[in-house]
Amino acid sequence: MRAVQDLSYSPNAAARSLRSGRSNTVALLVGDISQPFHSQLAKSVAHAAEDRGYSVLLCDLDHSMDRLQRLLTVLPLQGVDGIMLATGDAIETPGIRAAIDAAEAKGTLVLLGSAQPDSSMALTVSPPFEEIGYLATKHLLAQERWPVALLGGSKGSVISTLLRAGYLRACLETGHSEGDTMVLDAGFNSTSAQRETARLLDGATMPQGIVAANIPIALGAISALADSGLSIPDMVALVACEEVQLAEQLRPGLTTAGTDIGVQGEAMASALIDAIEGQAVIARTLVPHLTVRESSASS
Repeated sequence: MRAVQDLSYSPNAAARSLRSGRSNTVALLVGDISQPFHSQLAKSVAHAAEDRGYSVLLCDLDHSMDRLQRLLTVLPLQGVDGIMLATGDAIETPGIRAAIDAAEAKGTLVLLGSAQPDSSMALTVSPPFEEIGYLATKHLLAQERWPVALLGGSKGSVISTLLRAGYLRACLETGHSEGDTMVLDAGFNSTSAQRETARLLDGATMPQGIVAANIPIALGAISALADSGLSIPDMVALVACEEVQLAEQLRPGLTTAGTDIGVQGEAMASALIDAIEGQAVIARTLVPHLTVRESSASS
């Protein structure tokens, strides 16, 4: 050890990679890096991977299935040991499935960061989106607010489908019929969310509560409510279905239902790296919680 210190020796990563057969590099593919959730998740994944001696390559999918399929083909050829997919888009298509199978056949493991319907993927670390939608909706219904509208993402989104299931379950449990519910596709961005919320507010029935699928959708809803002169939460209460740091910095502070992104990022990185290194993968349950702030605080 004295000689190591005197010579300022540090292990050669390239030589170690040749010996182990691994590059000690994993890739994180996110649906949209501009969204607060994905940037915060990337930070968490990177820190957890670094603690295990791995580097992280961050790739933005921009919700493109063609780009996803191309990356699933190219990244294994670049020596990446594993790939984490963090997107709410439905990716269980024959082309994507074939690309995942081909990547894993080359020794590059793939982990899903959000549940997919009928998926056979062994490596999955996903928030319980249905429970999150239920928790957010139940919170507003407990204040006897009705109607409550759900601003989802897009029709092709698995997350939107699961949030809608939780939303409907809460509404039905409270005695409301599915025909009286309000579900809109807001496109997972603030611009379309503002437009759809404005259209909702111009309708015959005014919602007393809004559940937004993510923070950008909530921001669009806040803008539309302000344009209509409707105060939050006195006239319309608002809950977003993800917990990011931005939520507490907004005015009014935004109530959220979601899981801890730091825990999710660490769980994703640990599960993938454990699998790469041939260790037993420990199942991690991500527990949703409600954080009540001013946007839905009862008077």
